[in-house]
Amino acid sequence: MSVHYDSLDINRNICLDLPYREGIGTRTEDISRRDPLFTLVNTPPWTILDSHLNVLSFDGATEYVWASGADTTLLDFTSDPYSIAGWVYLQSGGASMSQDLLSRFVLSNNGWELYSYTNGFVTMRHHHAAGATTRTGFYSAGWNFNTWYFLVVSRDGTSGQFYRGDTDGNFSALTTISDVLIDPEPCASNLYISTNNGATGNFHYGMNKRWRAWFDRVVSEVSFKQIYEKELRWFQS
Repeated sequence: MSVHYDSLDINRNICLDLPYREGIGTRTEDISRRDPLFTLVNTPPWTILDSHLNVLSFDGATEYVWASGADTTLLDFTSDPYSIAGWVYLQSGGASMSQDLLSRFVLSNNGWELYSYTNGFVTMRHHHAAGATTRTGFYSAGWNFNTWYFLVVSRDGTSGQFYRGDTDGNFSALTTISDVLIDPEPCASNLYISTNNGATGNFHYGMNKRWRAWFDRVVSEVSFKQIYEKELRWFQS
């Protein structure tokens, strides 16, 4: 007897799941409860790893993926807890120091963005117009170039936490530096993968696979480790 997708505990409250099953074309489907289609812009190439797994590559200049704000309303994280996870490959030599990995925001106004710096930091930022400062966020260090990582970020209340899984079989909670997080304000922006909110800059140079997100839920470290251990072999040389 098969186990249905919605019956799995890990898929409770899931609001984004992009397995990139297509391997061809300019659309990819979110298989979570909303099922929106994402559009591949400027033809980011489908890439087949040695394990025969399909991933998407990005040139750091023009290529990205997006879905409309109307189709991604469950990703409008405000006061709710959330978790986000995906496999990422940060390639050296990108044109931008700050590269957006996943974002749904309006600059200095509302929404949120997950991005990497070329100095090895990955940051989750909450944009908001109200509150004591323009934005708050949390970050972790030690993200190297030219290797796959399972990247996990969770927010619960006023603090956030990063986890990282590498290709050597190590998965752990990272030392995470966090502001006292102010809730991101409601945002109607499109969801973008590998660029900023207007698709005008901060393009990711590298690859990614299977972004997932959960609303109103902090997924446990144990559950994330189980995902990591199940999928790790696809990303090892």
